[in-house]
Amino acid sequence: MNLILFEAPFEHLDLSADDPRTLHILTVLRIKLGGVFYVGFTNSYRALAKLEKINEDASITLSIVEQEVSPSCLSIDLLIGMPRPHTAKRVLFEASCLGVRRIHFFQSDNTEPSYMKSRLWEEEKYKERLLLGAEQSFTTHVPEIRVHTNLKTALSEIYQTTDQIAFLAMDNYEASQGLGDSLQSSKDAKASHTFLAFGPERGWSDAERALLLKDNWKFVHLGARVLRLEMAVVSAIAITADILNLWKGGTDSSLSHLCD
Repeated sequence: MNLILFEAPFEHLDLSADDPRTLHILTVLRIKLGGVFYVGFTNSYRALAKLEKINEDASITLSIVEQEVSPSCLSIDLLIGMPRPHTAKRVLFEASCLGVRRIHFFQSDNTEPSYMKSRLWEEEKYKERLLLGAEQSFTTHVPEIRVHTNLKTALSEIYQTTDQIAFLAMDNYEASQGLGDSLQSSKDAKASHTFLAFGPERGWSDAERALLLKDNWKFVHLGARVLRLEMAVVSAIAITADILNLWKGGTDSSLSHLCD
């Protein structure tokens, strides 16, 4: 954890002794009285905080010393066939670390129905993984999550945007061009936003491939090797961000509209 995230901004804040953030500040970061460390506010700014008090009941008081701009999100959204909960946890963490704007999960033809009913989704445990990813990457942006009952429903929501978008679906079977080559050699490089789609762990169904093709998605691959979903997601985001020069966004507040 390189950053401690809070939901709402504050100038002064008391944290109880049993708050996990208190334990982290005192025992992991080993902050002493008067010491400073970084905090962030979800989808807002980052700040330098000071440990003002350590009270008799072991609670602590924090104050904000200085504010600064947090890195903007990438102009990348993900569309993912619902994976196993353990795999989904890894995907959520890594995608949040890398700073994608939004993740759409959908019940695929080849997805086990029970995955949608796991505690991860029904009890919104997924939010913990997103927060951990943001804290790890020293940013305040937390990706927005959408869960859909099928691919058609997910696509209908995605198509409501008016942005100029590149639609790229990972598929080693149908693709004739690599993701990197596609981004470098076509109009996809000029798009203002990129959607990267990944089938479930059992792959796209024929009906799903047909639907994507009908809607002009381009099938691309990540090389000859078959990757685990979480590795494919990380690789595709990194390739896209690098080729489209998205990393340069840094802490430029003028890019904050990309996260809306």
